[in-house]
Amino acid sequence: MKILSITAQKPHSTGSGTYLTELVRSFDRQGCRQAVVCGIFRSDCVDFPEGVKCYPVYFTHRGEAPADGDLPFPVVGMSDIMPYESTLYSDMTPEMIDLFEDAFVKAVSKAVEELDPDIIICHHLFLLTAIVRKHFPDRVIAGLSHGSDLRQFMSCSHLQEMLIPEIAALDRIFALNGEQQKRISKLFGVSADRITIIGSGYNDRLFNADARHPRTDIEQLASPMMMPVIICYAGKMSLAKGIPEFLHVLKRLTDDPEVPEIEVSLAGGCHEPAVMEELEKRPENVHWLGQIAQDRLADIFRCSDIFVLPSYYEGLPLVLIEAMASGMVPVSTDLPGVQPWVNENVPDNNIVFVPMPEMASIDEPTEKGKAEFEEDLYNALKNLVIRIKSGELPSHLPDTSSITWDGVASRILSKI
Repeated sequence: MKILSITAQKPHSTGSGTYLTELVRSFDRQGCRQAVVCGIFRSDCVDFPEGVKCYPVYFTHRGEAPADGDLPFPVVGMSDIMPYESTLYSDMTPEMIDLFEDAFVKAVSKAVEELDPDIIICHHLFLLTAIVRKHFPDRVIAGLSHGSDLRQFMSCSHLQEMLIPEIAALDRIFALNGEQQKRISKLFGVSADRITIIGSGYNDRLFNADARHPRTDIEQLASPMMMPVIICYAGKMSLAKGIPEFLHVLKRLTDDPEVPEIEVSLAGGCHEPAVMEELEKRPENVHWLGQIAQDRLADIFRCSDIFVLPSYYEGLPLVLIEAMASGMVPVSTDLPGVQPWVNENVPDNNIVFVPMPEMASIDEPTEKGKAEFEEDLYNALKNLVIRIKSGELPSHLPDTSSITWDGVASRILSKI
């Protein structure tokens, strides 16, 4: 099988980028010949298996002069806040879109000519996927939604007329969960039987509890009174991720005399002034690490007790799976479609779900919703910290073996 994977943005820097990269590695383990087209800066490096050829489209940092053939603006981001310098789709002029189209069509044409793929898999049901469908009508093309593309579709009404017919013409569409399948069907007028739910996966070679010591063993080496409960978070530091509310809760937990001592690690980049302001006011026991490598993140996971995902919008957050596999108790907003998928694939999961707040928009709660969410999250974390400190939790390691990346890749290949 020959597979060409395509994304408009960096392949290693976000959840969807990790998804693409891990699929490429899994397809490689299954003997597929591959190539990748992606959008990067010239200073970026790509990391794919040997033999997987990359066809980059180069973007330009603000304030720099573009090299010959480079797009004269930063990498476009599927979220309005990316962990790197980016361009908003909503800010793209017709001239920018034309340049974007020309650059990617050249790269894809070269990849198609050299690889002659059996299938092209485009990540995100958005602009680049529509462009590829339009320019390569005789090729088998699948689109894979990550959720953020559906949010972007709703905020870019000026692009919808162009996107809808091309996305509807895809040979196959892959969704992460059932809720997403319904939304795709409604937005693009595509029959549900053409949308395959493939879920998400995790790198079990990296995220596991193999080197993790039971908390009781650790506390035998040090005084139990000196061993804090470790909480962590990994992801973008943004309003849509619920970071300000999470920081408020951490301050309350730190100040609450009934709550055992906690230490907190936050991993991820921040590009929002309002969130940065909250981070600067964080308690001394809350450590912001910035963006870190995956292997370091895996080590932090194995040393932590609780993982928190306070997000207001996600596709299918694989970080929850990674957290479970690493031995933590995850706490997550009860995001649409996530709990049913997790319950089906990890029946013995130990995720604590906090109710979704009242929402003002797709990723922004009302003021009332924020206040109620903070209270719910505070109560859930307080209860967990006390139970973990007492030795009651974690009670077991959930069986996540059915949702590795190799399993996701196999599901995709079975539908091609």
